[in-house]
Amino acid sequence: MPKRLPRTRTLKSEPRLAHYDSGGGAPGEPAIVLAHASLFRSEDWENVFPRLGTRYRVVAYDARGHGKSPRLADYGLRAFADDMLHVLREVVKTPAVLMGHSLGALAALGAAAEEPDLVAGLILEDPSLSYGTPWPRETYAPLRDALAAADAVALGRAVAKLPLPSPGPRGERTYGEMRGFYAAERVGSYFKDIDPAFIDARIAGEDAKPLIAAWLERIAAPTLVIAGEPRLGSNVDDPAEWRLKKAIKDLTVKRFPGTGHLIHGYRPEQFLENIEPFLRRLRSAT
Repeated sequence: MPKRLPRTRTLKSEPRLAHYDSGGGAPGEPAIVLAHASLFRSEDWENVFPRLGTRYRVVAYDARGHGKSPRLADYGLRAFADDMLHVLREVVKTPAVLMGHSLGALAALGAAAEEPDLVAGLILEDPSLSYGTPWPRETYAPLRDALAAADAVALGRAVAKLPLPSPGPRGERTYGEMRGFYAAERVGSYFKDIDPAFIDARIAGEDAKPLIAAWLERIAAPTLVIAGEPRLGSNVDDPAEWRLKKAIKDLTVKRFPGTGHLIHGYRPEQFLENIEPFLRRLRSAT
């Protein structure tokens, strides 16, 4: 069972994002900022946070409309990138390695494009360059309605039926079939605090491709992309990998065979083994 995160803290300036700070870190090592995927929260990093925290200062935060962070009016992609910059400026206050999963990876990409002096490196876990495609209403409406009604029973049913972003280790297709780290009971604790308006925004969709393209052109930081197999649900297919390689000069792509979109959750040890050489290279360059 993963260890708990440190005591939660709240930024004093707006937006008042909830965050978790390991403190410390070995001298000369950069801080690492963790940003979770859509519908998740900082606890999704509990299986890697403690290990990283033995060497690095690690800060994980709940995105707006998720976890203990506030519900806000704007759920556009740029707002999520602005929130990561807010954490960098107000909490970390030194150049950091940004590690994000899915939506969190795009927030990290945007932060690195907007404020390159604050970013020592990027670790992007299965970023979606096609972000903004509308979510299917029939899939997410039950979750949205249960949250709006604050109906715990309906929420449990909706979570159990929700499709996994990628098949589970034993071929599971829904959270209700999962056991362990992504069991429906645990994931339900992630989802219970989501703002229904965030789901409304994802169902409506967003034309984020021009923004993502503009960010890609401005990435100067060394970048590691962790990706699974497209046939199993990875966002990084061959055209996406080609776009990343064309845009980012210092880019490494690591593929995890047999895994789709949920990589650090399913394979935390292998995930850490694959990011450590990249972090060591950043350390040597510094």
